[in-house]
Amino acid sequence: MSSTTIGIIGGTGSMGRWFERFFTGAGHNVLISGRKTKISFRDVAEKCDVVILSVPLDAAIPLSREIGPLLSQDQLLMDLCSLKEDIMESMLSCTSAEVIGTHPLFGPFTGSIKGQNVVVCPGRGTVWLNWFEEILRAEEAVVTRMEPATHDRNMAVVQGLTHLLTICMGRTLQKMNMAPDQAMFYSTPVFRIKADLIGRLFSQDIELYANLIGKNRHVKEALETFMSAMEEGKESLLSGQEEDKIAYLENIRGFLGDFCRHGLNESNKIINDLYNK
Repeated sequence: MSSTTIGIIGGTGSMGRWFERFFTGAGHNVLISGRKTKISFRDVAEKCDVVILSVPLDAAIPLSREIGPLLSQDQLLMDLCSLKEDIMESMLSCTSAEVIGTHPLFGPFTGSIKGQNVVVCPGRGTVWLNWFEEILRAEEAVVTRMEPATHDRNMAVVQGLTHLLTICMGRTLQKMNMAPDQAMFYSTPVFRIKADLIGRLFSQDIELYANLIGKNRHVKEALETFMSAMEEGKESLLSGQEEDKIAYLENIRGFLGDFCRHGLNESNKIINDLYNK
């Protein structure tokens, strides 16, 4: 498989274009199919060894059911969706081709895949699975195999809860009439980074973020756990005795362990880069 023909459906989008460059750079032929391209998804199914769905989840599921039956067992059907349970079930049920679920945990502004996390959910077959993982590792990506349900539970925190907190922080600034550009004049480095992350989220595809939160069935549980933690923090830090406050924080620090020092070092790098441009 030194040179493989890869078709990316939805390839005119930002992540589709990113992976077009990635696979082309690895020496493979890439065909792009989108709403305005002459190449149709049926052309991709006919001409390509590997077919990648690079479209939102709501579109990927019905599209997989259309294209899956067109593929043979020698081909690969793969997706790039941020949630895995439903799309994996759909792909496995509609085709005899090999199936891989993939979640690249980075955005289209990333320059290189080196050091970036990529979750791979094995579906059917090992030939294309090994091929894909070899390509990723050759470019020094961090590849982790994961079951779809485990992936989605993890993403409920890593993406769903994280983005929800960012959105709610933005809403809090709005309610307090605290304009971020004015707040920069009296912000700490940490607040400045948080404000930048709010701006980053709202400058991109807000429908994507709405889906990452609203369509992950595990986010509700993560949010309930967070709200419980918020109540504990409120009780301990706002109305508790001084020794209770320290005990509360020490308990969390004990759980985090050595990561505390790691987090300090990594965040210091970010802060230093922010102010030493």
